[in-house]
Amino acid sequence: MLGALKRAGTSHIYVDSADFQELDDLIIRSEDRDKLIYNEEIDGNTTNQPLVAKIFNRYFEQDTEDKVGDWIKCLKEKNPGLSLGDLVVVLYTIINGRIGIETTERYGMGRRWEISLELHTELAPSIENSFRAAWCLSKTNPNAFVKVPFTPHFPHCFIIARELEKAGIAVNFTATFSARQVVAAALLANPHRSNVFIGRLSQGLQSELLGEQVVLEAQRQLSKLRMKYGLKTLNIVASMRKWQTFLLTAGCDVYTSPYPVLKDFLMQKEVPAGEIASKLEQSYVDQLHLKEEVVSKIGENRLRSLFVVEPEFIEFLITLRNSAEFEEMDGEGLQKSFEKAGFGDFFYAPTVQEWAELKKGKLPDLNSELTKKIALDTLYSLLAIGDFSNFQHKMDAEVIKKIEKSL
Repeated sequence: MLGALKRAGTSHIYVDSADFQELDDLIIRSEDRDKLIYNEEIDGNTTNQPLVAKIFNRYFEQDTEDKVGDWIKCLKEKNPGLSLGDLVVVLYTIINGRIGIETTERYGMGRRWEISLELHTELAPSIENSFRAAWCLSKTNPNAFVKVPFTPHFPHCFIIARELEKAGIAVNFTATFSARQVVAAALLANPHRSNVFIGRLSQGLQSELLGEQVVLEAQRQLSKLRMKYGLKTLNIVASMRKWQTFLLTAGCDVYTSPYPVLKDFLMQKEVPAGEIASKLEQSYVDQLHLKEEVVSKIGENRLRSLFVVEPEFIEFLITLRNSAEFEEMDGEGLQKSFEKAGFGDFFYAPTVQEWAELKKGKLPDLNSELTKKIALDTLYSLLAIGDFSNFQHKMDAEVIKKIEKSL
């Protein structure tokens, strides 16, 4: 089944997991005289705060010579002035690096294994600190992609991704939900990977195929840009909810699938491998089956904006990308350029009260004033950042308890 996907045009298949039990079940086919025989079609995995949270405690509980408590004491000895907040960020970065090392050692022996590792959410406000943490993660694992999320409230995320790529650090630009966000990432930063979180799109707007339509249009736009401008960005079908998505979007560059979804795809008997064919020219616009209530509250044009990329937007990005000013531009300058060109809705900085509402859930509240006020893709990205931050804060609270116990 996975081989058929690759014959349809897919380059890579990843698993959304850092759990060795899940990964073993999908990747290790057998052992031949103590040598592992791998499923060669799966060549990487991705992590994020919720996935790391599932296995986070094993690094504090495992009885090894290299214990987290020793890391804490070493860090404090080397830098007595290190604040508690900074120490938490450093420890999270170290643990992510260890996840990358251990996963690659387990599944990458004799072959290339690609793993995406997420930055701590508190790094987003600082270009310098994001760069330093990403550099460390890259040095621990040269095959790792550093995940830089799209942060509508911090437009310099594009600058971070661009500068990391310039320094030879591969970026997975994530937390994106529309074709125009993928296009912007490719033209402004040219990361190795971009994403569309399709499951949240379909679930939040109550449509069976909205996410699939968005990712296919993003794929088509990106393919054109690669051919015309020599970009390297590959797009990932992410946040998958059902195994049928593989069939509905076959031929997209990359898939990263949760364990249960990929397992279901491999075990299903409804569709044989021989029937898998490229869907890159497929349109699902007439099959979205959007509910009248959703269309009424959101608006048809706002829904279409998730998968329709205006030619004027691409022209603006190309002009910006080729300008001398872009190389020296910071996040504020980038935002002003978008506003001047008429695309100011691409970014949004929530107030404290608005963040409190956004962090209540990862799907849009169709009755909220924020849903009416903020562009849909921008809103979805903010909701994703809020969701990841919630997991991050819970992990940070646990780490602080362990730090206090160790010192």
